[in-house]
Amino acid sequence: MSIIRPDERSVVVPTRRGVLVGLTASFLFAPAIVRVGSIMPVRRVVIAEAERLYAGFVERLWYDACASGLVRGRISPGVAPTLSVAERAVRYALKHGFLSPPRAEEVRRFFADG
Repeated sequence: MSIIRPDERSVVVPTRRGVLVGLTASFLFAPAIVRVGSIMPVRRVVIAEAERLYAGFVERLWYDACASGLVRGRISPGVAPTLSVAERAVRYALKHGFLSPPRAEEVRRFFADG
């Protein structure tokens, strides 16, 4: 049995010693590959589905843009996003802390005034 390398000029022939060392190593270390459950007890943990409490970069930009539009009065009815959608999104972002502190304070004052 011979192994031909990609350059096809050199041929490596496995020796008996190499085969014997390989088999010995595989039998010696085979018990190390076992299931985790046989090493230590594993308990199941039930993770309840929770509401998503994070926002990515683009979502934060959108929340900030909606908040800015609401405060400055630049969101008019009939324009995407609609006033109700923008207000709902900003209230959600304010509740979960997705707005920057200065913008959050500005939005709180806006909602308090009217």
